[in-house]
Amino acid sequence: MRRKYPFSIAEIARDAGVSCATVSRVLNDQEAVGEELSARVCAAIRAKGVDPNEYILQTTSHGKLILFTLPFDFNSFFNEIIKGAKASATQHGYQLLILQEHINSNTYPGFEKTIRNLKISGIITLNHIKRELMNSLSRLAPVVQCCDYDLSSQSVSSVSFDDQKMARTAVDYLISLGRRRIAFLSGPLKYSDNAYRREGYLQSLRANNIEPVPNWIVHLPEVNYSMANSTATQLLSQPVRPDAFFAISDLFACAIVNAARRLNLSIPEDLMIIGYDNVDYSMIASPTISTINTPKFQFGYTACELLIERIQNPDAAVQHISLPSELILRESTAGR
Repeated sequence: MRRKYPFSIAEIARDAGVSCATVSRVLNDQEAVGEELSARVCAAIRAKGVDPNEYILQTTSHGKLILFTLPFDFNSFFNEIIKGAKASATQHGYQLLILQEHINSNTYPGFEKTIRNLKISGIITLNHIKRELMNSLSRLAPVVQCCDYDLSSQSVSSVSFDDQKMARTAVDYLISLGRRRIAFLSGPLKYSDNAYRREGYLQSLRANNIEPVPNWIVHLPEVNYSMANSTATQLLSQPVRPDAFFAISDLFACAIVNAARRLNLSIPEDLMIIGYDNVDYSMIASPTISTINTPKFQFGYTACELLIERIQNPDAAVQHISLPSELILRESTAGR
């Protein structure tokens, strides 16, 4: 299907002093066009009040690269997601390039240059990206958002877990076991998944007529074991301490387990713990940790499938997909 432009190819060619064929090659992102000619064509398009980047086709003939970006606070949760995304990319003949970098106003110029120079076909991001930068990014290439997803976006698709529902399920279960002094340990609230899990936690408390204790709702600046261990030690050393924790990662849950053991608290008798994501160390911890099992491989695979659909069909509808999770019960909430 021929693409429709809000300008005449012939007019752009005349204004830029090039042939119609040259304009066509620029719009189709052909490497045969030199930088000087390409700049003249883009300037002529821009003079029409149109951003040329919105109409230059990001073709898949130059390496077929998909960029997978994630923040610096990398942890084992990402491993299976990357495997899933890579499996989908390979099936469709794409290569997956992984970039570990924060994306903000300071790093964005270099990030944009990387996308253009490598002729990236599309982007999967697990980063927190402000809306204005995300809008700019989505004009460079199709984007699928994960973790820090925006369900209201009309330009960027997303894949998420049913975070709010599962947080409420976890806290409801702790309450069903008689626990009412339940703490919440989270990463940065700027990430949508953490915000939704916090809301599920609060919904459960409110539904069970439990007043939240502000000091027991903690948002650490990153997913870091030492920070979580120190925080848990401090909360569990108080005269009135939590009798349960809901943590947004199994790494945090492990830190809580070790803090409790150092304080000679028995799990699950004195303290119950539920983590999130069901990564390997939730099963090898002692005691083993109850957790929310998230389909991480499917998460990455689905994100890449959505992205490739947008690459191959730029007119494809934006989609927001939520994958179901489940509560896995282990020793941290039940007797040995």
